[in-house]
Amino acid sequence: MKKFFLIGVLLLLAGCGKNQNSLMITVDSKYTMPETITRFEKAISQKGYTITGTIDHTGRAKKENIYLHPTTAITIDNPKVFSALLTCNPSLGIDLPIRVTAYSLLGGDVKFSYTQPEYWTLKHNIKDKDCIAVVLQIARDFDEAVGAITP
Repeated sequence: MKKFFLIGVLLLLAGCGKNQNSLMITVDSKYTMPETITRFEKAISQKGYTITGTIDHTGRAKKENIYLHPTTAITIDNPKVFSALLTCNPSLGIDLPIRVTAYSLLGGDVKFSYTQPEYWTLKHNIKDKDCIAVVLQIARDFDEAVGAITP
């Protein structure tokens, strides 16, 4: 028990991967918003994930006469993988399907963000090594798919 707690604390304090000290992964895209979304969707689909929806936050804001920088959310599902995760802890249902967002800043720079999957092990008290392996595979899949949009 103490071993898993220590690993969790170390993950939280040290961070994981290229976005250390962050529970969110945010990367710069070298493409336009539409191209960023298209390239990511294609890359993640090749890993067996399905795009289940998009939300055009900018379009919704415009209907309310609110200015918003271009911002789009995408929901991603993989019933086989996510069902395996939900057997680890049903509370993961709050984080599944996975949501990512692409947005453009005032100067035109495009960013892409999503929750770091390893964070789920802390948030949902995942300790089983098989469950952790599934989370790590999802993290690798997303890291590789994000490679399609980063410099």
